[in-house]
Amino acid sequence: MKILTLQNNDRTPSGLIGAAIAEAGGVEDVRFPEHGDAVPADAAGHDGLLVLGGVQFAGDDDAHPYLPVELAAIRAFAAAGKPVLGICLGAQLLARALGGTVRRHHTPEVGFTAIEATEAAAADPLLQGLTPLPKLMHWHYDTFDLPQGATLLATNGVCANQAFGAGPGLYGLQFHLEVSAEIVEGWADMVSEETRGRFPGFFATYRDQLANGLPGAAVFARQVGLRWMEMVRAQAEGRRAA
Repeated sequence: MKILTLQNNDRTPSGLIGAAIAEAGGVEDVRFPEHGDAVPADAAGHDGLLVLGGVQFAGDDDAHPYLPVELAAIRAFAAAGKPVLGICLGAQLLARALGGTVRRHHTPEVGFTAIEATEAAAADPLLQGLTPLPKLMHWHYDTFDLPQGATLLATNGVCANQAFGAGPGLYGLQFHLEVSAEIVEGWADMVSEETRGRFPGFFATYRDQLANGLPGAAVFARQVGLRWMEMVRAQAEGRRAA
């Protein structure tokens, strides 16, 4: 199984989700759109699409002219019936690709944050049986409206749309379930003093948050990654049998 991975920042690799993809027998084809890597115009040659996070605003095509190409890829995979998993910026791009709007959010979320599964999550093939959800890593300033027909799967009081499903294998997750300690340390190292001053509580405690939150979050990430890959496998086998 070949997964097209769109990595939108050098410091936001697939991490724990990439490990689950490999565990399930998948191989990632990683592209860096912001560095000029080509993004396939269709879904041929790949069985699933993973769209990762980044610092970009998902609605700013002028500043990031490769975003429309990513949107087209998302639509192509969805139209082909191939699973798409969007994380943070990737979730915002998935929402936008399917007709939702993206916008700046009134309250940033930074750090391991509590979220709650909705009633719909209990019957969803990605999240059923995984509740209550653990605290999960967030680092975002933006949010989105759900596309028409999408199902809200997780929420909290700060940012309502935390996870959604938009059809078989199509999922957007606002939180960073892919992070390892090394990834978060890399984010902390690269931020400006202005950002550190804006979120003093996080930077004073993030290593404690990692120690307390990452073990449960890592188990959850593996479960979600393996379940999504089962969807990739099932749809690939269905196409071969057709």
